[in-house]
Amino acid sequence: MADGDDNFLPSLKELRKLNANANCPEVAWIWGPEDELGRLNLLTESLISKVAKEEVQSGCVISLNWNIELPAQPNFDRSPCKVKILPNTSSDCIFDDSLEMNTQSGSQWDGFRHFGHQTHGFLYNNLSPEDVTLTDRCGMHVVSRHGIVGRGVFIDYYRYAQKFNKPYDPLTSHAINLNELLACANYQGTQFQKGDILIIRSGYVSRYNELQESNPAKLERSAASNPTLAGVEQSEEMKTWLHDSCVPPFPNIRFFITVPFFRRDANIQVISYFAAVAGDAPSFEVWPSSQSWYLHEYLLACWGVMIGEMFDLEIIGSVN
Repeated sequence: MADGDDNFLPSLKELRKLNANANCPEVAWIWGPEDELGRLNLLTESLISKVAKEEVQSGCVISLNWNIELPAQPNFDRSPCKVKILPNTSSDCIFDDSLEMNTQSGSQWDGFRHFGHQTHGFLYNNLSPEDVTLTDRCGMHVVSRHGIVGRGVFIDYYRYAQKFNKPYDPLTSHAINLNELLACANYQGTQFQKGDILIIRSGYVSRYNELQESNPAKLERSAASNPTLAGVEQSEEMKTWLHDSCVPPFPNIRFFITVPFFRRDANIQVISYFAAVAGDAPSFEVWPSSQSWYLHEYLLACWGVMIGEMFDLEIIGSVN
């Protein structure tokens, strides 16, 4: 497949045609065989400069980092973070911090070495499980050098659901479907552009904070090897939208979000591509999966879309 650029951003429908004879026709390794950045390649100097000029209106800074010691009882059989304060032997007034942690603690990015395609056994850009243990290819050090700087698009679905009398518990397998997500974006007046970093508030951190005060025993019971968590649904419609970041012609969707970028045929109005996605829950997608597959397989391994998890969106949710 040709190297990815602004003139070659295929839709998922086009990918299936291009890769019709492949074992996994939805693979989009479009930036060449040596690429280690995936969709972060969209975050170019020109795009960042454009975003800075058009979007920055104040100097207000809001951190999205959640405490690295939370959740106190992690899901998926992961060990909790342990923090030790170590006094220095040379002085009573020098201290070091010692951390023992799984990097899935607190706010984090799922990188390309984390979750591969479960059926075909590959990770991003044909990285093999053996490569993960023997090389540093597609590691976070590459992402760190490039940086993740761009236009964040915040969808406060949790607030939307509460406002329109559609309450749910974020610690249940509540699936956010595409119609509801786009209705929320439409209500907010949100429009999407090429290279956006999609951030969805599904309410996990808010619910965690509530239970930490009112019912810590329930929080402890909710920590499981296979937890129930609200998130975006596993559906072909959601998968297509997350890949294309446009509004396809699904019959139940009655409005369109206009993005003046790459126009295609009448079946796909706009292809613009997210650079990354993120949310406040430990899984981004609803858990357990309602399908035989996970969105993680496609976002990370097939398309090179990093997934941010357990972002603390409470402050930005209160001021948005």
